Amino acid sequence: MSEQGQSNIGLHAMNDFLELLVGATASGCVYALVALSYLLITRPTGVINFAVGEWSMLAAFGGFVLLSRFNLPYPVGMVFVLGGMFLIGWATERLTVRPLVEKGAPALAPILALLGMLVVFREVVSLGFGPDPQPVPPSFGFGRLELGLLAGSYQSFFIIGITLTVFALSWYFFERTLAGKSFEAVAIDRRAAALMGINLRRVTSLAFAASAVVAGLAGILVSPNVSAHYLMGLPLAIQGFTALVIGGVGRVEGALLGGLILAFAEQFTVRYAPVPPGLAMGVPLVLLIVFLLLKPTGLLRAREARP
Repeated sequence: MSEQGQSNIGLHAMNDFLELLVGATASGCVYALVALSYLLITRPTGVINFAVGEWSMLAAFGGFVLLSRFNLPYPVGMVFVLGGMFLIGWATERLTVRPLVEKGAPALAPILALLGMLVVFREVVSLGFGPDPQPVPPSFGFGRLELGLLAGSYQSFFIIGITLTVFALSWYFFERTLAGKSFEAVAIDRRAAALMGINLRRVTSLAFAASAVVAGLAGILVSPNVSAHYLMGLPLAIQGFTALVIGGVGRVEGALLGGLILAFAEQFTVRYAPVPPGLAMGVPLVLLIVFLLLKPTGLLRAREARP
């Protein structure tokens, strides 16, 4: 083979690798958003809400209705969808979790109740929209963007940009605002926070509402790539929870780190490992088991665990 031919092959392989890197980063950002959704509830309440995947699914169908059927402009449709998710998160806490807490139910009761809501959300959507996937338009169309050697779809770069913005705002909220300090105080010691005058009910309601918004954002961002489907919530819930376990349950940055690590492991296994794609989809479960056994606290420790 000529030197020119070898150079072309090498350049093609490099371009392929960098495009895979962009795609994996976009997928990791979606996982990170779902992980952040878990974190927003788990930190102040101790409740693990496995229904966050179904919240993503609801937002995806909201995007289908508003963007595909009613052809609303993308920014307007996104605002309406996320506003609806805020109300759904608030109502879920108010109607499902708070009555159990006020009656002194065991800590496991809210988790089981939220699992019940998972089934309710899924069945309502399957009855309303049927089993077929529904298309959701991407924010900037199906074009391709090239930034030097980096290349990928417009949607991939949009996902990355939005996710980094959300995590920057989340970090600022928890680190630089009084309300964020209240969330952190509740996360560290609920009883002490209550004695300091922090309204635990309000913090819990806002945690659920914000979690639903973040999960909904993940759903509406990923739906142009996978379509809106009533079964899309479970894989997202598993991937987001795995990302949270990898990065660390106590840190906002951990959700982003865990999501990126998981996506890179998935994408590189699918592309380069000599295993069938179906088996490669088990990567999240394998990583989840490994981290739970070897490093259950994740890569980043919670703030109260730092010296």
